[in-house]
Amino acid sequence: GQELPGCLGKHQNSGHAIEAGWFLLRQAITRTDQSLAKAVEKFIILPFLLGWDQDHGGLYSFQVDGHCPTQLEWSMKLWWPHTEALIAFLLGYQETGDQKLLEYFEKVYNYVFSQFSDPENGEWFGYLNREGKVALSIKGGPFKGCFHIPRCLYMCEEILSKLL
Repeated sequence: GQELPGCLGKHQNSGHAIEAGWFLLRQAITRTDQSLAKAVEKFIILPFLLGWDQDHGGLYSFQVDGHCPTQLEWSMKLWWPHTEALIAFLLGYQETGDQKLLEYFEKVYNYVFSQFSDPENGEWFGYLNREGKVALSIKGGPFKGCFHIPRCLYMCEEILSKLL
């Protein structure tokens, strides 16, 4: 029941928080629950704002409020948190009509398709450095499979079709 000291207590993975946010948002929609606004604000917008790199764009892998992260890859930009953000912002916009959510979607969309996407060979690179340059040229492996991107694109297309 108490906050853990140091980096253990302040550790944040924006991607997981945002993913949990759109899961909660879908549950709130299904149940016509009044916690919809709370899911959007606390689990989608707040982690996004805390995790977005103001200097270079993109979501950090890990953030630690006021402390040095212990993960060596803390400043890398990975493909999957960005897919979660795209889904979350579109779903939130669909349900609330809040223009700010659409603007966040566009911000993530522009970053994703200018940095992760491989215009020559298709697919997305999975791992960028802090500046948004490709850190590893692999497009698949033990961690980056064929799940997040197709799910994201399918869900975004489905949501957009309802908005148009």
